[in-house]
Formats: sequence, structure tokens, C-alpha cells
Amino acid sequence: DLAFPGMLPDHPLYKLKVLRDKITLFLTQDPMKKAQYHLLLADKRIHMAAILIDKGEIELAKETALKGENEYTLLVNTLKDARKKPSKELFEKLEKASLKHQEVLTKTLGKVDSKDKKTFENVIYFSKTNLNEIKTIYKTY
Repeated sequence: DLAFPGMLPDHPLYKLKVLRDKITLFLTQDPMKKAQYHLLLADKRIHMAAILIDKGEIELAKETALKGENEYTLLVNTLKDARKKPSKELFEKLEKASLKHQEVLTKTLGKVDSKDKKTFENVIYFSKTNLNEIKTIYKTY
């Protein structure tokens, strides 16, 4: 299951939450902990996107889904920079999360108009690409 997202981007105080997350990432030095925090943020944003679609806020959902997968991309880059193989446990968690993101996003395709599907299809593509990168990192180091 994806992490509970808490406050959604349509809340007036959401920007404070984003600021807190950026500060936390800045202060986190351990690459594996940083990767796990990026995963938490990615999970929350993908979940937020699904909730926003259910609320009919499609544009905000598209933006949030893209930001969610961007967090996963930042996670991949963090692991690349660490030049350290993630533990088997972390690898499996990352792999499972990516597949869950793809599942959640695929379900959203049936809830949006055809003009909005392209964005979610792109996010799914990015998710698959990121998963392949994680697999490469795990095999390489």
C-alpha cells in the first residue's frame, strides 16, 4: 500500500509541507536514507494524484503524478551517486513501490478523459524506465 498522503496540494498550507520535505532532504546526508525519503514522497504524491482524480481535480492530479515520479527519479539519481548497491530489502521495496505506482496510475486512465491520459501514460513510462534503472543499479554494484 502507498503511504497516506496527509494534506493534499489543494490545501492552503500545502506549501509548508513541501518546504518541510525539502529541508528534510537537504539535511539528510546518508544516501540510502535520502533514497527512502524520496520513495516516501513519491508514494505520497502518486496516492495524492489518485485522490485528486477522484475529487475531479484532474490538472492538479497530473501535476502531482509528475512530481511523484520525479521524486522516484531523484531516488534513482541518489543511488547512482552513492555508488553503493542498495540492500536486497531496499531493492525489493523500491521494485514493489514502482510496480504499485504503475498499478495506481493505470487505474487512473479509466477515470480521465482521453486528452488527459497522455500525461498519466508518460508517468507510467517514466516509472518503468526508473524501475529498469533501479534493476541496473542493483545488478551493477
